[in-house]
Amino acid sequence: MKRIISYFVLEFVLVQCTFAYTIKLCFPEKYKKYEGPFNRAFETVININEWGNRLEYSYYQTIEDYVKSLSLYKCDVAMVEPALYDQFYDSITSINYLNNKEVNQTLIDRMNDPIDGEIYSELIKDIIIGDKVEVKAFPLFIDYGILYYRKDINVSPPDSWDDLKSLDEFREDLDFSVSNTIYIGQFNEFREFFYNLFENVLNTREKINYEVVEKETYNTIKIFKQLFDNEIIDEYAWHLNSEYGVIRFNERKSVYMRNWSSFLYNITTSFNRKKGKNDNASFGIKKMLYDKHSKTANQSRAINKGIYICVSTNSKSDYLDDSILVAKTFSEKEFMKLLIEDSENIFYDIPAYHSLIDEVSEEEKNNFNNTEYCNRIGCDFFRELAVDHIIPTYSIFHQDEFLEKLTEFFEKAKQFFKSSNDEPDEYDSSTISEEKEIVTIDILMNSFADYFKDKYVEFGSPTTIIMIIIVAIEIIITCVVTYYLVKHRNFIEIRRSSPLFLITMLVGIILAFCSILTYIGKPTKFICILRPYVLVFTFGLTFFSLLLKTFRIKVIFDKVNIQVKDSNLIMYLCILLGFELILVTIWSIAAGMEPVVKMVSKEMHYYVCQNNKDLGKYIQTALIVINGLTLVYGCYLAYKVKNVYSEYNESKVIGLSIYGIVICMIILMFIVNIKGLDHTTLFLIQSLMIILSADIILVFMFTPKLWKLHINIISEIPYEKQGPTSTDKKGSNADQENNNNNNNNNVSLKKNALPEGDEQ
Repeated sequence: MKRIISYFVLEFVLVQCTFAYTIKLCFPEKYKKYEGPFNRAFETVININEWGNRLEYSYYQTIEDYVKSLSLYKCDVAMVEPALYDQFYDSITSINYLNNKEVNQTLIDRMNDPIDGEIYSELIKDIIIGDKVEVKAFPLFIDYGILYYRKDINVSPPDSWDDLKSLDEFREDLDFSVSNTIYIGQFNEFREFFYNLFENVLNTREKINYEVVEKETYNTIKIFKQLFDNEIIDEYAWHLNSEYGVIRFNERKSVYMRNWSSFLYNITTSFNRKKGKNDNASFGIKKMLYDKHSKTANQSRAINKGIYICVSTNSKSDYLDDSILVAKTFSEKEFMKLLIEDSENIFYDIPAYHSLIDEVSEEEKNNFNNTEYCNRIGCDFFRELAVDHIIPTYSIFHQDEFLEKLTEFFEKAKQFFKSSNDEPDEYDSSTISEEKEIVTIDILMNSFADYFKDKYVEFGSPTTIIMIIIVAIEIIITCVVTYYLVKHRNFIEIRRSSPLFLITMLVGIILAFCSILTYIGKPTKFICILRPYVLVFTFGLTFFSLLLKTFRIKVIFDKVNIQVKDSNLIMYLCILLGFELILVTIWSIAAGMEPVVKMVSKEMHYYVCQNNKDLGKYIQTALIVINGLTLVYGCYLAYKVKNVYSEYNESKVIGLSIYGIVICMIILMFIVNIKGLDHTTLFLIQSLMIILSADIILVFMFTPKLWKLHINIISEIPYEKQGPTSTDKKGSNADQENNNNNNNNNVSLKKNALPEGDEQ
């Protein structure tokens, strides 16, 4: 009987082993301590017997091991941080596999949570970078950058970098080996250097832009260099990454260490063991240091990197849903509560749900009690950090072009930090040997110069100077034309063309030339708001005037009962122009444009004016559509009046002007949308199209009139036609009768339609 029972038990075990799948989890070495709490929490949330699969853990210590964990070790589930998530994005499976609606809804619910939703959304934001818009990981923990310091050494912990540098004066008073270091930071690994650098940059309260980043980067590098030169950071400490820095600090071979809050357990247990051996070892934690010379930073701001859990592409497709279930379960709020309340009392990490470290009232402790946990980690300290912290640190500075430049910068920075402090202050090519380049801070920053340098059309560039000269000449020519037009406004050819509209068009042309000047220099918010006004006035005064003159000709010769005297057309012009000005005013007040940097390539970025709200985009699109339709209607009118008798209109020259403007606008719209053009080329093309459009109007509309005026002045021909003499009355009457017969479509409408003062 026992044999039979043993046989069935063995068979059952074999069947379970045959059909159960092992989900392999690859975590950093520092989380090995949590294996027990992880399993207990998982078994509580998931009925492990019904689930039918098993969890198996593998641990890695360095970045190289992490690469192996996704490929060589064939992991199903792994922990990542933003930089690694970005680097191995293609090796991570979408958690929305097969359009899993439950997973989608889980993410939405967590981000919309009224208590924890804000921080959770920021954690998600830090991994939605560049073209990586699909979420492939769940936030797990929050990892703060903090300062660990020794309490058993009679030195007060520093608040600023100056305080840290001043400790060099007390080196001899410290019971501290010369071979050891005062401060451990992480500078020899790109990811850690990234956070060390931008932790200090983000202490500024200024709006992050290229100028601020360059200025704060320069100051931070100077601070780090001084730490190396004063041997506050020594050569040995340079080579320490986060993990080895902890080991060295635990061995009490440094006074201060900048590291992550996720190492709090390791350091606490190490120092507690020393205390158990009658040792006075003790440590404390505080905010990171800041530059007190900064005009905007009066205290440090905490930064953090999220720790995420994801599913590897190596996970078998048949068990992919199970792997996603594991990742989803590990990241649940209920799972985190179980870790905090676990009986081993070894959980020291900060959960993605920040409310779990808040103080719990006595009534609520029946459902959730975090008292033991908060006593262990010091919840008050981390609650204080959360008052002024930055979560999406990686995404703030993430641009492929920026990270590529930063990699080059990092390699030069290592040379710079290790170089002697008696290097020349100025760059001198004669001091460079063939074997090794001397790196100064200016040379170091120059490796980033193309990226940090503000790119805009500068006043001193040759292209700009030439364009300003051309614009000045064009404005002078237009002013001369305006002068002659006003002086000889009674000349019959000018009177027939409505001098008021001609002057309006000339003002618009001058504005068109002036609009080119608004694209020179670094754009400001005022310039970005001014540009649409200038363009609307330019287009309205020139093209709308052309359009209305053409409209009048069509009305006259189509015998339409519409008033088209000058006063009427001025009213129509004011309505059209006023409507567009109202739109632009709403645009500028409610959603004005602001200067932003447009990234084109690794070597190319420049300032453009961009809408800061969707309303601005809608109004801008509406203006483009309205003016586009106006251009089309202008072409239609020009075509309809092309055969009208030329003595009474300017249909042909107006038509040529309209066609020329339309062609220039089409060419301009086509060229500015070509990718890869730099800001100087765009400025040159845009300026030339504006100049060409204005010159087309000047040539076609005003050159014939000025030429006739010139001929009349030379020939001393009167400006106005004289009345017929008594001897010519008979012939005059005959001619008048003939004209009436030939122009029966026109004469009856002259009185109410032609411009005031016109004589036929």
